[in-house]
Amino acid sequence: MNNTEVLEEVSEKSGINIDDCKKVLDAFEEVLSDEMSNSENVSSAFDKVYKVLSFLKNKKR
Repeated sequence: MNNTEVLEEVSEKSGINIDDCKKVLDAFEEVLSDEMSNSENVSSAFDKVYKVLSFLKNKKR
């Protein structure tokens, strides 16, 4: 799945237009990248990313 396909699917499932989805996903990518860059080790970085993704997955709408 490429970036365009991800944006289209997120837009479709969320009901949010593609431009707004792109802004959010770009910001999310930047936050995760910063977090990984600032982590002491790779394992710690992946633990943080996993926690964020688990939180988002389990969050009720």
